[in-house]
Amino acid sequence: LDAAATAVLQIHCDEPPGDILVFLTGQDDIETVMAAVKQRAARLPHETPPLLALPLYAALPPAAQLKALAPTPDGTRKVILATNIAETSLTIDGIVYIVDTGLSKVRMFHPGKRIDSLLATPISKASARQRTGRAGRVRPGKCFRLYTEASYLELQESALPEIQRTSLA
Repeated sequence: LDAAATAVLQIHCDEPPGDILVFLTGQDDIETVMAAVKQRAARLPHETPPLLALPLYAALPPAAQLKALAPTPDGTRKVILATNIAETSLTIDGIVYIVDTGLSKVRMFHPGKRIDSLLATPISKASARQRTGRAGRVRPGKCFRLYTEASYLELQESALPEIQRTSLA
């Protein structure tokens, strides 16, 4: 989470204009990173353009979701902190930079315990490519992956199908 917040501020300070999309695992992580980004952005030099941090996840009220999808105010850089809902379900105009943590929460059923749990697990290579594709829809973009190339090469080619992860009872 600290690396995600650091990456956002480095992009904001060092890269040309363009909005940022950060992939995180859930609401708690989003709120943690949002607080860190806001706190660190407040300490930036006064000539640095403002940074607008907005959450985006499925349980967020519709009005707040629309705020994240709204056009960015002039002279401001928007950073959207999102779950994998932003991976395939919608396209956000203005996104030029992606920060990919390489994780997502997946519901898994444990037959021995007969319970479902929500686990943060590494994404697949297909998801990593999909996330990268969110950048640069309006102009060339960049994806900053917070994991090594060796870790990427160890990822599964595609995600385990939901029918294999849930109880059929």
